[in-house]
Amino acid sequence: MAKRFSELGIKQQDDRKIFNCPQVSVTDILNSEIEVIDYLPDVKTKHGEGRYLIHYRTTDGKEEGKFFTNSTALKSVLDQVKEEDFPFITVIKATKCGNGKIYQFT
Repeated sequence: MAKRFSELGIKQQDDRKIFNCPQVSVTDILNSEIEVIDYLPDVKTKHGEGRYLIHYRTTDGKEEGKFFTNSTALKSVLDQVKEEDFPFITVIKATKCGNGKIYQFT
């Protein structure tokens, strides 16, 4: 008879948080009021390392989601927010800068 995994005494190595919700693009929620619930720093994706995964919900509570960002401005602000200040309400704005965009919390 096969053993159950729980009987093997093996501990999972990755104890990171998991946000079980749909993934969206940051452009899907631009200029909309959202509540930033939490985030994961320094996530490696197929687009590179150092991305942040941001978990949010709409302020009406109808939608919840997550999106990846490599925006220096967003990452810097998130690093400064104290744990007890989560969740917080904001609007993400985009400003054109050369060929790209700068995303900011407002």
